[in-house]
Amino acid sequence: MKMTLEQTKLVGLTMELELKTKEYQSLCKELEELKAQKIDSNDILFVDLAQRFLDNQEEIKKIVKQLKEIKE
Repeated sequence: MKMTLEQTKLVGLTMELELKTKEYQSLCKELEELKAQKIDSNDILFVDLAQRFLDNQEEIKKIVKQLKEIKE
């Protein structure tokens, strides 16, 4: 069965979203580990982690936007 270009894009974006979701879960785990170590919240480790959360969130938003455009 051949997929259309839209279907192929949809599958690809869905896979990307799944990877970003796993990355988010990994970041959450990393945050919990840092909190358990009672590191100061202004430490560079927290700042770096916060930036990675923001980057991940932006990438997820882009993927979701593209998925919505395809579905319309």
